[in-house]
Amino acid sequence: MGKNRDRKNLRSVSSRMLFGAALLMTSAIAAVLVSPAAPAPQIDAQHPSEEVVATLSTGHVIWCVTKDAIILAAVPGGGEPGSHLPSIVPIGSFRIGVLLGAVDWAPGSAGNTVRLDAQLPQAVTKATRRPTDQSTQNKPDPDQPTDIEQIGVGMLELLRPLVSDLHHKLDLKPDEPLAELLLADYAENYGPEIWSLQYHIKQDNLGNDFWNTRIQRPAYYQLYPPEKGSARTFMESQYPSDLPQIGIVQRLAQNDPAIARFRGSSPAADLALKAIADGHSDKAAGPPVADFLRSALPAMSGDAKGLVLAQVDAKRGFQWLIPPAELPPPPSQPDSKPVEPGAPSLRKYVPPTN
Repeated sequence: MGKNRDRKNLRSVSSRMLFGAALLMTSAIAAVLVSPAAPAPQIDAQHPSEEVVATLSTGHVIWCVTKDAIILAAVPGGGEPGSHLPSIVPIGSFRIGVLLGAVDWAPGSAGNTVRLDAQLPQAVTKATRRPTDQSTQNKPDPDQPTDIEQIGVGMLELLRPLVSDLHHKLDLKPDEPLAELLLADYAENYGPEIWSLQYHIKQDNLGNDFWNTRIQRPAYYQLYPPEKGSARTFMESQYPSDLPQIGIVQRLAQNDPAIARFRGSSPAADLALKAIADGHSDKAAGPPVADFLRSALPAMSGDAKGLVLAQVDAKRGFQWLIPPAELPPPPSQPDSKPVEPGAPSLRKYVPPTN
């Protein structure tokens, strides 16, 4: 793809903002997608293999794009016992992913658990190395896939064999994804961006309540930058969608007590929160915003122990600020190769000089 291409023109993308992105997992799905300790549903006697079992990643995700970093926070909520936090995954040096929905898979027939958060970085590296038409390298080509599309396909290839083992009816509405990947990075010659990649399924009844399940190509939604004239402030997503929002933007406007206590902590905090309240988060300094989320989010969410905090710095790349209690295990890499300098997933954003 051409480096100067308008990324909002990505094929099959709706450019609408998705504040508080609604992702619904019904109770019927929870009967199949449960914690690994639960028994997998049995298939018809003619199909004796066990049903695949998956663990959901649920909770709240808060984003804020500041003038020097993309700040990301996650807190738990809304899940069955054994559910995971939203799975934060560093992808290369200047990209971060968050996995929601069906993330931790235990195929009944294979017996080997598949952790999408562990497999995603390698899948992204493989997907973004795919060759492109060299004749179009110096000019935009609408037919060349963007790096976001390549990552979407890489995630699709991880999900396809897992979803194909689902033979139980899942009562999903047409617009409800089985899984979602949130991506944030500093794109070369573009700046900070956040995308939502949503993965839907299609099911056909083959008889005797045995269902053929197929994963669809991802739907792409650009969350940041917003439409021209829209406020640049905190962005909030939650999974499942019936999980009440934390409402951080509204609480900031109403000077909620949890926020009021932090507002007077330092002049830097006051300046950062004022910029965000005015809709200019890109003018706020990153460190006081991270400190605010560290201090105020546990009180606002009602969970004092589950906070995870990270950032992608425009100069230094990904950094854990509060790492999760357990990081995903590294994937096996028997055929891995060193990442080539300048690979698309590791592109460094150079802030404009004043």
